[in-house]
Amino acid sequence: MGCLAGYPERGVTPWARAGWCSTDEKKGPRVYSSLADRRRFLKARLALSAVVALTVLLAVACTPETAAPPPPAQATDSPISAAAPATVVSGPATKIRVSYPEGGAHLPLFYARDKGIFAKNGLSVALQGLGGGPVAAAALQSGEIQIVDITGSEVVSANAAGADIIILATLTPVYPYVFEVSQAVSSKDDLKGKTIAVRASGDATDIATRVLLKKEGLDPDKDVTILAVQQEGARMASLMAGQICCTVAQVQDRVLLEKNNFHMLFDMTTLRIPNAQGVIATSRAYAKDRPDVIQRFMDSLIESIARSKNDRAGSLPVLKAQLKLEDDAIVAATYDFFIGEVVPNVPTPTAAQFADGISILSRQNDKLRGFDVARFIDTSYLDNSLKRGLHKSR
Repeated sequence: MGCLAGYPERGVTPWARAGWCSTDEKKGPRVYSSLADRRRFLKARLALSAVVALTVLLAVACTPETAAPPPPAQATDSPISAAAPATVVSGPATKIRVSYPEGGAHLPLFYARDKGIFAKNGLSVALQGLGGGPVAAAALQSGEIQIVDITGSEVVSANAAGADIIILATLTPVYPYVFEVSQAVSSKDDLKGKTIAVRASGDATDIATRVLLKKEGLDPDKDVTILAVQQEGARMASLMAGQICCTVAQVQDRVLLEKNNFHMLFDMTTLRIPNAQGVIATSRAYAKDRPDVIQRFMDSLIESIARSKNDRAGSLPVLKAQLKLEDDAIVAATYDFFIGEVVPNVPTPTAAQFADGISILSRQNDKLRGFDVARFIDTSYLDNSLKRGLHKSR
């Protein structure tokens, strides 16, 4: 329909070459990257009535809340157990449940499932999309899930409350966001007095927003209002309805926002600030009881990272199906960004990756003050996989 005038490119931006638009009788043309994006926006508008009710909060700063997990076992000071050596797999596959959040950074899990890497290592893995927040943390502690792909802030919060969750790897060791703003915002000074949307208090979007604002010399508790919208669709709908000016965004959301008159003010991906997202974790008790299962899972993960990085053609269909994307350009951009720039060849977890989350959350949670995350980091399984060259798989 000719309503896409252009798109500001940065780096690899193949998603900018695809456009689709429709015309609203009252608001004029609206641009979508694909039919899937249009359905996504229409679905988000169904949640807009809930967002409208939240506008009364736009002058009031949100108070972060932390979901309370089920009563966990007490943490121990015992040394982290060493990984089990690689074993020859025979007999029926071991069934385990692994949770994950949506996003391109988690492709190694989907690739390992679809390409038979888990099966080769004697595992029958049921992937469950529980997100990276308190639901996944609670499922791990209850034993419903054996391994989680989760936000680092959830792990430290649970451990500070008495859980004993060990950290095995980090798939997203830097912030994978750009900061998208409306046309009314052209500098950091324009952010003062504005409302910024995050998905949930204390989650990855909240911590990233606070870290970025502090780096730019702004006080996230005084200069702006940070509003936890809770629902992803409602967050995007509130932005495009003009009720909220700004948010951190990943690839898919950036495409949609920038085709509807938003623009990037800051690029957190270039800052390379240590971050803990896509944290692979399990309970210490499970690892102690089944070190062979944890080792086979880590073997699968490391091999999958290496193979997916060397198999772009085979990875794209996996990512497209898993994320339910219809636009091939967006699929390609998502792969290139996450697998090419964010997910490391060796996903080593470090204490520095958790520092921001601990610092921010400790203001509302005294148990996190001085919290030592290092005693919950276990790289023995990862090291075992590396010694056998699985990170060089093709």
